[in-house]
Amino acid sequence: MIRAASAAPGRRARRSLLLSGLVVGIGIASVAVCVGLLRGGPPLWVSALLAAAPIVIAVLAGFSARARRASTTVLVAAADFAGLAVAVDAGLVLTLLALGKLPSGAQQDLVNPALLGMLLVATLAGPLGRRAGRSARMSLLGTRRSPDELLADFAERAGRGTPVDDLLRRLAETMRRDWRLSCVQIWTGVPDAPGLHRGLVVPEPYEDTAPPPPLDATEMATLERAGVAGPGWLRLWLPRLIADHDTAATTTQLRLAPAVHGGRVLALVVVERPVDADQFTAADERALAEVARRLAIVLRNRALDEALQATLADLRRSNADLQASRGRLVRTADAERRRIERDLHDGAQQHLVALAVGLRLVRDSLSEAGSTGAANLELLDELDAGVRESIEELRNLAHGIYPPLLRDSGLDEALRAAAKRNPLDVTVAAQGLTRHGEQLEAAVYFCCLEALQNAAKHAPEASVVVTLEEDDDELRFAVVDTGPGCDVDNMAAGAGMQNMADRLGAIGGTLELSSAPGRGTTVSGRVPLHTVAPVTTVTGPVTVPARIPATAPRHG
Repeated sequence: MIRAASAAPGRRARRSLLLSGLVVGIGIASVAVCVGLLRGGPPLWVSALLAAAPIVIAVLAGFSARARRASTTVLVAAADFAGLAVAVDAGLVLTLLALGKLPSGAQQDLVNPALLGMLLVATLAGPLGRRAGRSARMSLLGTRRSPDELLADFAERAGRGTPVDDLLRRLAETMRRDWRLSCVQIWTGVPDAPGLHRGLVVPEPYEDTAPPPPLDATEMATLERAGVAGPGWLRLWLPRLIADHDTAATTTQLRLAPAVHGGRVLALVVVERPVDADQFTAADERALAEVARRLAIVLRNRALDEALQATLADLRRSNADLQASRGRLVRTADAERRRIERDLHDGAQQHLVALAVGLRLVRDSLSEAGSTGAANLELLDELDAGVRESIEELRNLAHGIYPPLLRDSGLDEALRAAAKRNPLDVTVAAQGLTRHGEQLEAAVYFCCLEALQNAAKHAPEASVVVTLEEDDDELRFAVVDTGPGCDVDNMAAGAGMQNMADRLGAIGGTLELSSAPGRGTTVSGRVPLHTVAPVTTVTGPVTVPARIPATAPRHG
């Protein structure tokens, strides 16, 4: 299904490339036919090769992923070439009509130069026309760039993530230069402050004057319905906005446009032009309205982006707190295990050892004195055997809580000892392991131990292989059994799997359970050997976050 879905866009791209080749080939063929009618151009076989070459190239390009991604651009370029070919064909046909007959003699020698001239004119017509239009606007309207070009530059800079202050200053400076304005003001919001504040004036005033008071909610509600407005509207509705300007409108022309998005005024653009300069036209006012509209979109997007970044920062902090909490819980549990192991070893186990020694001394003394019967000696032997069994069980219990071998010799030796105690046929394959932090080794050990216990419980006839691998970045382990397996998708996560997930998650590791009926079960995990682990996906019924706080101890 995935291959079929992903193949459809590839087929469409190949068709687009092939169509592009056909369009270019037909365009070359049409020009060759027209030139041939005028008895000029290259030989027929050369024209045929030139017409077939784009088709062959298009077919070969279909096997390139890069070319397929650019298929739309290639098709547009092919369409432009087709238009160029049609223009050249029209010129050649008009030449034939002007001659009134097929060229001959000296006229035939002019066909190829005429063809080259037509190709040159058709190629340069577009760029020269656009440049001429810009020159005309500069001389007649006093602008070096059209409003569309200014807006395109503004959108490009906004898309590159330019800081808002730099973006607004560049916009104001460009508007002032290209539209021949005497002053540009941009009012924007200020964090933790109501209303709009005049944040930018280009050019900056020579005298240090106090900025005007910000626009309040009532004035912003008035601006919301204003659109592009001039001095007359300001004197009627917001007279204080022209308090610093010539209210009689004898020295300046004034226009303003609010940047409104979602019913909110996000900014205000105020422009001035000398009264003796060109008057503001309807096109100028439409361009100013479009600038305000684009500015509102950019400011709204930046506000949403800042809110998103703040939310992500909160989530990162929450995730770090959660990981730190899980780490503290696991470390506390391990410390409690070690305390219980010490208490059992130093307390109950020592008492049982002393009791066993006492029983042995009593038996030996009674046997030497010859004052007891065989029944009493047999009873003492049973008591001695029971005490020794209790000592062994207590020792195994203490080692299971937190094995001293893990602390003293590391993962390899501790897992091999655990494999010997397991009723299944367990093989441990570990090479080149180095010592790591106590928390990391305990997490991997108890995960493997839990997996071995699960295998002994659910697959009593199976054999198990435990593998441990290590490189510079991570430590990997896997416990693979040959048991009956299970359906992972329909299996509920038990306490054992959750404990394994919590242990690995506390140090940034991941846990994976894979199994299928009749194919055994594999429990595997990865633990990063660096401070921060990359975010990974956990499969199976247990989901484990894979990022740890920066304050976690470094392993390895």
